[in-house]
Amino acid sequence: MTDIDIETLSELQDAEAKEKARNAAKPVIDHLPDAVGTDELGNPTFLAGAGDRVIIERVATVLNNKPWLDTKTYVINSVDCATGELRLWDTDAARDTVSNYIDGISRGYRFKLPTRRDMEIGKRKRGRPKKNPTGIPEQAKPVELDAEGKPVIKKRGRPKGSKNRDKAVIKAEKKAKLEARKVKKAKKK
Repeated sequence: MTDIDIETLSELQDAEAKEKARNAAKPVIDHLPDAVGTDELGNPTFLAGAGDRVIIERVATVLNNKPWLDTKTYVINSVDCATGELRLWDTDAARDTVSNYIDGISRGYRFKLPTRRDMEIGKRKRGRPKKNPTGIPEQAKPVELDAEGKPVIKKRGRPKGSKNRDKAVIKAEKKAKLEARKVKKAKKK
């Protein structure tokens, strides 16, 4: 083999490894119901309407083996049944987009309906995660009140003057804490 053959062989192996890695990240949507059905004449009909969500799996149509591009969840703005045109809102990119369910099927696109309202397939949201991702309301904590009946405002950080004390006072406090701990341990035993 020549040097050129070895280089092209290694490039092909790298491309195959990249394609396998891409296909490993491909979400499985086979279990979801189809969004495109057929009427009594055999024409394709779209089973969702405006405001519903649809999951579209796209493939690269210009390449030989039609490799997978992406799978995303869109919100449907409008459906034109005559031409098959879908006007969609891309929630990941926060922009409008267009697809066609008649031409898309012939190209190898798959249109699926999500089974849950909150189902999202696509890019992960970046940034800080939600504090309460489960949606279960948190228990309200009881408000502490002072002697006058006003809520106590908790202050953050080190208390003022905590570093401005005499060493003798600090030693006395440490001794008192140690003795208090000894008393607690004695009570536990």
